[in-house]
Amino acid sequence: MDPNPELGSRLRRQRERLSLSLTELADAAGVSKTYLLRLETDQDANPSLDILRRMADALDTTIADLIGGSAVRFRADEAEIPASLRAFADEVKLTEREFELLASIRWRKSEEPQTSERWRYILDSLRASRTLDEPR
Repeated sequence: MDPNPELGSRLRRQRERLSLSLTELADAAGVSKTYLLRLETDQDANPSLDILRRMADALDTTIADLIGGSAVRFRADEAEIPASLRAFADEVKLTEREFELLASIRWRKSEEPQTSERWRYILDSLRASRTLDEPR
């Protein structure tokens, strides 16, 4: 894998989005704090696919998001994905995991969200509810 000069800034943004310290993310990903700092600051850092996977898992994102891969791609078998969700995903650049989470919700036709505002409320509610499951 070629070095990616933007990887470090993406890692830092994702870590800060989740309000994680270097130590907390390093622990969650099973790497040293020193190594994580190097990934965030060294433009020539070249982590293995396993390290990228562990970072993505710890940050609740995808490897593609960390390395600047393509946006979510829609397959032909996703014909049942609401157009409003597709528009919301494009608008806010949902991670693949977030998109799949929202797409997995089954709605009664009359209750399916029709606006980006409603999708945003649902996503924010799901994110908030996840914190309730975390050990205190």
